[in-house]
Amino acid sequence: MPFKKMPSLTAATLLLALAVAPAAPQPARAAESLASCRAIGDATQRLACYDALAAAAANAPAVAPPNAATANAAPAAPAVPEDPTARFGKEKLPRTEEQQAKDDAEQDEEMHSTVASSVALPYRLFAVTLANGQTWVSKEALTFDPKPGDEVRVMHGLFGSYSMVVGRSRPAKATRVS
Repeated sequence: MPFKKMPSLTAATLLLALAVAPAAPQPARAAESLASCRAIGDATQRLACYDALAAAAANAPAVAPPNAATANAAPAAPAVPEDPTARFGKEKLPRTEEQQAKDDAEQDEEMHSTVASSVALPYRLFAVTLANGQTWVSKEALTFDPKPGDEVRVMHGLFGSYSMVVGRSRPAKATRVS
């Protein structure tokens, strides 16, 4: 029988068959249902069939059948809290609004670390990589060259700025780049 000559009650018949059908695995049953809707020639009946499947899927409980991979899987390891100094200044890096709200709530007022390496830039500015992996660039001239092992203190300033003190130098404006 060609698809175009199917009876007009195809969608209702399909729904009745789905309602009375024995419980089959969800993916196999869904694939069969979609295939039978796709086989309907009339566009209106085909759309009604798809709508009925969508409504049935919305009302069905979303319970995944257990399989061997998930049944034997080990429980997830507890999340390790992030080091507070690792997130210091992170609000200037690109991130989502959700991450921004979470980070702003947990922000510390200052951070202490040591210089791992530094690169001299023009006008006595420096790119300073800290022991925790962060890289800060001074926006003002530093009074002396930062050397590995020097103490670094980065503090919040006004209007979202930061000040960096390397060793015993005076505070200089800085920005975090990584």
